[in-house]
Amino acid sequence: MAKEKSAKKNDDWAKNLTRVFVVFILISCVLGFSLTMGFFSVFKTVEDGSGIVVSYTIRDDSGVPVLSSDDTVIKNEGVIAGVSQPLQMVIGQNYTDFIVPIEVYMYPAGVTSYAFFEPELTTIADESKGLHEGDTKTVIFPFGETMTREMTAEQYSLIGGNYSQAAIGMWIPLGFAPQPEVVLNNETAPETVATRMAKIVEKDNDTLTVQYGYASADIAITQLV
Repeated sequence: MAKEKSAKKNDDWAKNLTRVFVVFILISCVLGFSLTMGFFSVFKTVEDGSGIVVSYTIRDDSGVPVLSSDDTVIKNEGVIAGVSQPLQMVIGQNYTDFIVPIEVYMYPAGVTSYAFFEPELTTIADESKGLHEGDTKTVIFPFGETMTREMTAEQYSLIGGNYSQAAIGMWIPLGFAPQPEVVLNNETAPETVATRMAKIVEKDNDTLTVQYGYASADIAITQLV
């Protein structure tokens, strides 16, 4: 009788050991597959049709961060306009509108629609080609310095500005309609207006020149699909 019990215990122990071994093999296979896929994703190259997630920091011509999704930049340098989530893009995507609004947190207004321009997004996408996950790069916007507008003292007052206090280097918010068109009178502004920060670069007795184009973007490919 004791021999039968001992044999049964040995049989149960063997069955349990077999189950543990099978589970161990399954877990090893799953982990091995996941690690292998993660390993090979490092070698993927951004190309036409690739889906990417891009962390970015937009800078002006003096290197000051205007807009960013990078926590390190936000904490250590601060930003002029606000913070956003990383960009999600498809390489080779065509944008039908010149203005591509994105959601940005701007203090103290909260989450608002911010005006990105099609040439900026296209340049970021084009300059991402050939990169891999984890790669970083500084992308230059050669068209940024040409994006300026003159505003009279009266026009400046229409967006709530005090002309006597306006100074070179000051940042001011502009509203952009889809055409694009700078909206100077809130009473006639369409619902689709997006905000964009611009810098005063010149001032005389009755006219301001504001630059709403930016100089560059620091990008990092955080995910490649």
